Amino acid sequence: MFRPVAQIPLDYSVFKDKNSVFAWAPSGAILFGNGCVARTGQELKRLGVSRVVVVSDQGLVKAGIVQKVLDALEQAGVTYQLYDQCEADPSVETVEAIAALAKDADLLVGVGGGSSIDPAKAAAILVTNGGSIRDYQGCDKFSKAPLPLVAIPTAAGTGTETTPFAVITDRQRAWKMPIGGTGIMPALVIADPELTYSLPPHITAATGMDALTHAIEAYTSRCTEPISDALAIQAIKLLAKAIRPAVFRGDIDRDARYDMMMGSMLAGYAFTSASLGISHCMAHPLGAMYHVPHGVGNAICLPVVMEFNMGAWPERYADIAPFFGEDVSGLSVLDGARKGVECVYRLVEDLPIQPLEHWGVTLQSLDQLADEAMKGGDRPNNARMTTKEDFIRLYTKALTLKKQG
Repeated sequence: MFRPVAQIPLDYSVFKDKNSVFAWAPSGAILFGNGCVARTGQELKRLGVSRVVVVSDQGLVKAGIVQKVLDALEQAGVTYQLYDQCEADPSVETVEAIAALAKDADLLVGVGGGSSIDPAKAAAILVTNGGSIRDYQGCDKFSKAPLPLVAIPTAAGTGTETTPFAVITDRQRAWKMPIGGTGIMPALVIADPELTYSLPPHITAATGMDALTHAIEAYTSRCTEPISDALAIQAIKLLAKAIRPAVFRGDIDRDARYDMMMGSMLAGYAFTSASLGISHCMAHPLGAMYHVPHGVGNAICLPVVMEFNMGAWPERYADIAPFFGEDVSGLSVLDGARKGVECVYRLVEDLPIQPLEHWGVTLQSLDQLADEAMKGGDRPNNARMTTKEDFIRLYTKALTLKKQG
């Protein structure tokens, strides 16, 4: 049905510079632009698809967004079944339910953010490989090509539509399982900024900060390479300019919504190759243990982590302030790095992001959170090496951020 594409194993070798060999292997196609969701059915028909399972959640059903996809499928004569029970922090059980529904489908269509597209990715593995999704934690653990997937993002944040990763919550272990492999890259991305117009400010802020964290951590990771750098730089520039107007007047600022979705997508491609850092190591246990939305966790942790990291690679952190439109001429490299960190602190303070204490995180929580953060797969790729004691100090500082809000 689909033309075969090269599937190169994920590679997070340190410092993939011009003197080393690196792999950059996106797959599939992108359809991007206002109103393009109406072409979903005809694009699938062109690919020879006749039976699909659409994966989404009740909120998007009630908002009428899923119906736009279903209408496009019906108009093209594509038969579908709808699974609309995805939840925040999608679970092992959700993946299993989707896989059972999709056993006779040609393709999965994930409509939403990470809470819909990630379990669709994971279910795609189970349909063709069997077993439990727990068997595939890590990178490149499946042997058979997953069921093809089309991703239709409805928020500008996770970037999951452009990445070979899914994060699934194992409730038995209170742990977010990373599952990766270039085989779960979507075969087609349909990115329509109009689908984000109705997002409320607090969700726009959280998802936007998730995307910005992807871009900044990709740019400052130990696994950077020239292509990821170019993508991350452009993503930071777009997101830094667009987040505030998208949050505060996102119902009318079409340009900001467009730039947010483009920035999120570029950041997703960037961190697919360059990996991430310890902001994500900190955010994942906050989500698993306290149900802190992933973007909120990243928003709170990112400036704290940047301040911790900047001495390890000040040249990179000094680049960030100009990406925000700030003048750093005449400053030392380290002072320029501090200014970049200040840009992100100010941004978080401006946005409707709830502090960690709102979610029940306390000083007594920090020892266990630090233990879990130490297990994060992105820790070795962070600009600065991190100990458990470092994580406790970082969480302590994050706990004070936005308290006055």
